[in-house]
This record gives sequence, C-alpha cells and structure tokens, in this order.
Amino acid sequence: MFWTDRHFKLGRFPPLDRVDYIDHTVVLIEREHVQPIRPALEEIRHYLSGAPFANWTEQARRFATAEALEPKDRTAFLRALLYPGRFCYSWMTGCMGSNDDAVAFLAENSPARLDVSLITRAMQCRQADADPDVLFPARTKLPSQVDACAALLAGVSA
Repeated sequence: MFWTDRHFKLGRFPPLDRVDYIDHTVVLIEREHVQPIRPALEEIRHYLSGAPFANWTEQARRFATAEALEPKDRTAFLRALLYPGRFCYSWMTGCMGSNDDAVAFLAENSPARLDVSLITRAMQCRQADADPDVLFPARTKLPSQVDACAALLAGVSA
C-alpha cells in the first residue's frame, strides 16, 4: 500500500508506483477507479537516474567508509546492499518487483561487475530478520556496486 495523488505525481517512486499499481492492484474499497497511463521505460530510467541513484550512491559511499555499523543504521545499511538489485531490475525491465523478483531476474540477467551474491545474502538476511552486522565487512564492495549500476545507467555493457 502506498499513498499518491490521482495522477501519481506524489509518493516515494512516482513512475514505479504507477507501474506497481497497474501490475499489482488489489482493490479493498473503491469509489472511483483510477487508470493511470503506464510509464514508458525511458520515463522510468530518467527517474531512476536522478535522485534515487544519487541518494543511494551517497549512502553507499558513506557506509563503505564507515568504521562501524551503528544500531540505528542497520536497516539503512541493508537497504543500501539491496538497492542495486531493485535498481537494475527496474532499469532493465521497467517493472516494480520485490527483492525476490530482482534477485531471480539478476540470476539470469546480471549486469557486468554487479555482485549478485552480495544482494542475495542481504535479501536472505532481511528475510530471516537477522542482524546485518555479519554483512558489514562487505561494505567495501559498495563502491563497485555503484560503479556497476553507473555503467548500466550509462549504457556500458562490459
């Protein structure tokens, strides 16, 4: 469930929220049916290449250089590890999916240099509701995850 306006201009991820609504709507109660236009892949890519990518890059670089993982940062750290999976999945397919969807897709369609095994371990940690401190040594891989996603964003395939 997410909140937006009727034109899907508000929310966390407006174009992806629109795709999610179109692909996965479960109506609980409805006074008026809203039928948004599906965003084109170009619109999704334009959106993802802006603030979402910049914000994750900044957070990934901060975690990569951190000396310790503070308890208050555990959720954000786990999200920083998971984000490249969701980013690549949405970038490549134009779809909004779960971490499971992203990892399954990337097992067959991994961009060059992306460490899918790290994303998979982060997903397993989240699913088990485990402490992500065991993944903290892998923080040094975050800059290369950023680079792999930046290469995808730039259209570099090797």
